[in-house]
Parts: sequence; C-alpha cells; structure tokens
Amino acid sequence: MAPRQIDALRGSDKFDKALEKARRLYLDTLSPTVQHSPGPLDAPMAAPMGIPLEGMAPMAGGPVDDALEGLRRGDPFEGPVQGALEAIILSEMRPAYFIEGDRIEVQGDFDRIDLLEANRDTLQQVCARVGRVDLLNHVTMDYAGTGWLVAKDIVVTNRHVAHVFATRDWLGDWRFGEGTFGNPLHVQVNTLRQQDPRGLPPRILLATEVLYVAPSGAPDIAFLRVANPEGLEPLSIATAMPEPGAPVAAVGYPARDGGRNDPDLMDRIFKGVYKVKRFSPGMITGAQSDGTLLLADYSSLGGNSGSVVLDLETGEAVGLHFAGAFREMNYAVAGDVVAAALRDVQGRLTAAAAPPPPTEEAPAESFDGRQGYDPDFLGADRQVPLPDLCDHASDLAPVQGRDDGHLDYTHFTVLQSASRRLPRVTAVNIDGEKALSLKRKGNWRLDGRLKPEHQIGNELYRRNPLDRGHMVRRKDPGWGDSRAEAQAAEQDTFHYTNCAPQHADLNQKDWVGLEDYILGSSTTRGFRVSVFTGPVFLPGDKQLREQPGAEDILIPESFWKVAVMINDDTGALSATGYLLTQGDMIRSLTEAAFVLGEYRTYQMKVSEIEAFTGLDFGPLRTHDPLRAEPESVFGRGVRPLDGPESLTL
Repeated sequence: MAPRQIDALRGSDKFDKALEKARRLYLDTLSPTVQHSPGPLDAPMAAPMGIPLEGMAPMAGGPVDDALEGLRRGDPFEGPVQGALEAIILSEMRPAYFIEGDRIEVQGDFDRIDLLEANRDTLQQVCARVGRVDLLNHVTMDYAGTGWLVAKDIVVTNRHVAHVFATRDWLGDWRFGEGTFGNPLHVQVNTLRQQDPRGLPPRILLATEVLYVAPSGAPDIAFLRVANPEGLEPLSIATAMPEPGAPVAAVGYPARDGGRNDPDLMDRIFKGVYKVKRFSPGMITGAQSDGTLLLADYSSLGGNSGSVVLDLETGEAVGLHFAGAFREMNYAVAGDVVAAALRDVQGRLTAAAAPPPPTEEAPAESFDGRQGYDPDFLGADRQVPLPDLCDHASDLAPVQGRDDGHLDYTHFTVLQSASRRLPRVTAVNIDGEKALSLKRKGNWRLDGRLKPEHQIGNELYRRNPLDRGHMVRRKDPGWGDSRAEAQAAEQDTFHYTNCAPQHADLNQKDWVGLEDYILGSSTTRGFRVSVFTGPVFLPGDKQLREQPGAEDILIPESFWKVAVMINDDTGALSATGYLLTQGDMIRSLTEAAFVLGEYRTYQMKVSEIEAFTGLDFGPLRTHDPLRAEPESVFGRGVRPLDGPESLTL
C-alpha cells in the first residue's frame, strides 16, 4: 500500500492537537445542538457518507474515538469516519492557504508555521512570480496548470501541461496549437489569479514561443518564452538537494477533480474553492531516481502541475511539482535538474542568436573547363537533352559568363531557381564501368558564378533537423579515366547549388539506391545512365519559423527523379520517373485507399512528373515503360517501390 500523506505527520508535536480538533469538529457535524466557539478553520463540512445528521448524539468513546486511535497508530484506512477525520487533520497540518492581494493568508497549525511567519515577506514576493497557465480559444479548457519565471523571459511548467496547448510541426519544432474555429490558441501566465487580488493591477506573462518540451522518459519539464512587460524577476533555483524533513511549500492552482478524489474531503481541505493561487506547506519526505525526483507531503490537486516547490527558509525553488496522489504523496523534479535543463536551453538560444560564420565560396574562375552534363552520353543517336523549363524559364538564375543559365560541373549540370534559391533541375551522366570507389571528401561551398541572393548556404541548415540533401548523389559523377577526374567530380557535388533541405528522418533507402538498382539491371546497356533530379516546388511549401538569413526559403517536401538508359534488349531509350513523397501529392492518382504516412518512393509516369514540376521532358515521355502498361489496382501508373525487384525498366 502506498504511504498516505498523514503518515508523515505522526512525528509532529502538533499531531495530538490536530487529532483533538478533528474530534471536536467532527462531533459538531453530528449534532447541531452541540455548540462551541468557532475557530478560523471551522468551515462547514458535509456529512460523511452513511452518517445521518438527524437524531444522532455525540458518541464519545465510540466509532469516532476508535477512528482517531486508528489514525494515531497508522491503521489501514477503514471507512468514512476515519476519512473525514483525516481530512480535518490535513486541513490543519497540511493546509492550502489562499493568497489574496499577494498576501499569504496563514491559518491552521502547520508544523513550521513559525518559519513561515518569519519569512512571509520573502515568500510572498516569490509567490507573485508564479502564475496560472491560462488558455484563450482552447476547445475545452480554460487553463492547463501552473508556471513560474526561471529567467526574465522564460517560464517553466510541465511537459504534460505543454502537451495541452503545444504541437510538433513537420520539422519537429514545438508550436502553439490551433484554437476554436481555426482561431489561434493563446497562452498566458496570469500571476494574479487569486481568490481576491484586492485591486492589484494585472500581471500577465504572454507566452510567445514554446522553447522546449522534454521527450518521453525525461524529467517532466517544458519551457516557454514569455513577454514580461512588468519586468518581474525570475525565481532563484536551489542547486542543493533538500534533506528529508525540510519545510517546503507548493505554490500553484489546484483544480477540483471529483472524478478521482472524494469530493467532500477535497472541499474540506480546499474550502470548496479551486483554480486560484494557493500556498500549500509541507515537508520533504525523500527522493527517488538518484535525486532527480523529490517526494513531499503538501496538499495538491491536478491544477498544481507545474507548481514551484519552495524552501521555506530561503525562498528558493527546490522543485517543479509534476504528479501526486490526493492524500498520499507528491512528486517534483529536483531544482538542480530544472536548472540544468534551463542552462541547456539558454545555451542553444545563445548559439542560435550568434551570427553564422561566413560560408566558403568557390571563385567563378575555379570552374573553368568544367564540361557539365552531356546530352550525347548514351549515344549520338540517342540524345537526351535537358528538360525545357517552360513557364519557369524566367526564374532561371543568371550565371556569370553564360547566356543559357547552365551551372556546369564535372559530369553534371544544375539549373538554379532564382526565387527559391535552390536547384530546380540537376542532370548527371553516370558511367558504371568507369566508377571509382572514393572516400567521402568535400566541404560545402557557394558557387561564385551566382549572385548571393540566388543561392543559400549553411544559414539554412544551422541548428534544425534539416540535412543538406544531395540532388546529384556524391558518387554518381565520381567516374573517369583518372582518379583525379573522379575526385574532382565528387567534390563538385559539395556545392550548395546541388543540395536541397531534407528532413533528417526522411526515408531515402530506396530513393538513394535507385541509380544502383538501374545500373545493376541486366537490361541497362553499357552500365550508363543519365539522371535528372530536383525538388517539387509548390506554393504551399512551408517556411522555417526563425532562421536568420534564410527566412525567405520555402522548404520542399517532395522530390522527383527521371532516369534514362538504353534497354539492352530493345536498343531503345527507357525513361522512368520516380517521386519521393509522403503521399499527399498522389492521392488524386490512386484508386486504392491511401493513408498519408511516412515518406516512400514511387515509380510513376514521366508525364505525371511533368505535371507536378511544370517541366517538359520532350520525347522521353514516349519512352516510359509505364506509358503503355494497364493501370494497376493501386492507381494510374503509380506504384510503391520496395526494392529493385519492383522496378519497371
């Protein structure tokens, strides 16, 4: 059986006094004829379940005294009489004081009420910086828990509190969720949610950003960036672990929870008033998980999640309340753990705010002699020209020394989008017979033949889950008559004009293996392939929330590829198209039920690639083996790729 909250009180020299008061108050509820001078805590209490109010006289030496003796000895819980007496004792020794007008309304007989009174001014100043996490436009809730200042512009609360109003976007960043009827969900930490603020002006910390939400299994912590117009000072966090028996108090906003807890007992301890700021004193009873968690016996309820646990001697925060069982035990993340998490978040914020180092640029003259993509690579009678940009021709970034906008590298060429600052088309010749095994070697650089405003460097990829995704694979152009030629080609792939942002979790197993599958096919003549690749640019592509120097970059979510070879069986060109997508782009093409999920690679008609990209591949669409195939059950020429055996070449 879990220890009860009252178990920690038996060693107090005030326990017997609380027992006697509990007896007197309880007997008064049984007979309206018994009178005494009321004390400040003598609030009315509903009759315990099964105990009638009428016709019953006080029974000294009967069930009441038996129950009191059971509480004194620590007997197992034995029904409503003992439960009601226990609630009275807790309301005396582990009360939940109101805070009104920023003043702690001290009543009852807490063990260290002397210490509380001596440090009341300091504690009240600290409590003024603790607030209720209010939700505006939330579908079902008006507040989620408690939060408190740990820096001038940062509030800490619990992970499970943040989950009420925060959601992760496609990049894995935390954002505020959507409110009712599509309205934005606003979060504010109101430090003046008191039963009676007594005319004090509002003190609201408006949450502007979700900085951190701990992953599952980590301490239950979340940090919010807030606007602090009143200039409230953050709480001081203790770095030393409090010893068992140390007097503390939880400051937060308990909410009524009649679904899990006895409503009569809750009302006795919390006076039937909820959702307002409370100061709940108690004692540290121990620690768990190598000091990561503190245990304490103050009184709490659901809305206390995120409450600060204060040291009554110093006023420092020793813990962040995150869980508890009514009348049993409370759990808090230790203060030094909160402080360490805060340092980590602040360190990342500082690093992110620092200006990025300049990105290296390859001078324009260093590209002299580059041959680029060869349309005759598969044979003079099998020309495969670059695709026509059609309506996108006006968006082609100007290239120094060229009229056609081609960025030629060793064995490949890039057509750069000026508006998106990313490659629209890459084209590479791959010679499997001359391929060399090379160690990865290359530093990402800008291309000096383009204006800076037409390309984007490392500022797009700093401190986020985006990877530099090669459009032309590193090893694809790595062939030649000499190792130097192959090495130069591989190093050329490390230009920012040859990469597009891709999420680190992107499933590219089949995507990056496509060229190998095709080169390894027995139908591929001479182990030669020409490959076109690029991102799918859509108007609805998303921007990064905050990325200094790259705020205008829209992040593509899907990528296309067209591979061209000579079929050794027929001697004719074979052009196959592929799409790497989550699936939303091909919903309209699929007849089978389709559920948006993880990224997958699909083989699809070249004509569909043209429709998605606005490019024109000319006669290649007539050399597509899917063009003449009957439509599959899955859809109109769309098939998921599950390895080389599922390719149609």
